Amino acid sequence: MPTFSLIVPIYKVEAYLPKCIDSVLAQTCQDYELLLVDDGSPDRSGKICDDYAAKHPDKIRVIHQPNGGAGAARNHGISVSTGEYILFLDGDDYLSKDLLSDLKKAMEKTAADLYLFGAIVEKDGKEVGQLHELIPCSRLCCAKENSDLFFGVMAPWNRAYKRSLFTDHRIEFATKVWYEDIRVVTKIHTVATSALRLPGAYYHYLQREGSAMNNKNIERNVEILYAFDDLRQWFDEHDYNSVYKNELTFLAIQHLLIAATVRVLLIDRKHHLVTDFREYMEKHFPDFRDNPYLSKLDGNKRLIYRLLLQKRYRTVCMIFRVKALLGK
Repeated sequence: MPTFSLIVPIYKVEAYLPKCIDSVLAQTCQDYELLLVDDGSPDRSGKICDDYAAKHPDKIRVIHQPNGGAGAARNHGISVSTGEYILFLDGDDYLSKDLLSDLKKAMEKTAADLYLFGAIVEKDGKEVGQLHELIPCSRLCCAKENSDLFFGVMAPWNRAYKRSLFTDHRIEFATKVWYEDIRVVTKIHTVATSALRLPGAYYHYLQREGSAMNNKNIERNVEILYAFDDLRQWFDEHDYNSVYKNELTFLAIQHLLIAATVRVLLIDRKHHLVTDFREYMEKHFPDFRDNPYLSKLDGNKRLIYRLLLQKRYRTVCMIFRVKALLGK
């Protein structure tokens, strides 16, 4: 049984896929299996996967399935994986060569359910920033001890998960939806008894205009409400509401009230979702204005938060347009 199972959901990424696969094959630690899940991709991605598997049958397994979205591809990969830990890698991204070896070194020193690491954000072949978790480096923690675990990078790909976190708690990705990541990552953070952050940045995340969250399909932003419906129900079913009420509320402030609202505003300032998001907050998180974590918002987000509460939507749009002109 390998230590690591790397799962790659693949759809329309033929131009990027070889670099992605090569970055796994080049790992200085070879204690892994690579699961390439061709999610009904209409381009040459499936053939690229098969060609690599033919050359590296001891490392690579290919799964071909009808298109079900990244969530369905990840779920399928989890179901057939054999590694003790699972990592997710998108087909248009790639890894630094020392990720698995540094993870294994950390595991030999400190056993944890969850290991987190940084990501390098790239656009047009250049590094434009880095993403890091908020919890301290090299120190075990859990959500009950450190709420910052909830408020970091809301993506599935900058973590190594003990496989049992998914299988024992029946946690799965939603399929063919937006905002599936926040559902899974939040649940995993809740059930993980221990987490450890590595200081380095190993995951190379490519910003692309064609990616799902850059898509201009404005109506699909309603799915952030479905994501929080799912989280509220899951927290209630598992008796977490009383323990993590403030944390879930702050996640809604960050991702629903601020981020999703701004995303819609920048497309259509008068769209009904702007009102729908505000009404959802008032109904399901009525005390959000008194949330103890509001101080964690940085200066820019605090300003946007206040403007949104005042319904000064034109000013919000103007701020983001100026930032775009300045390249910030």
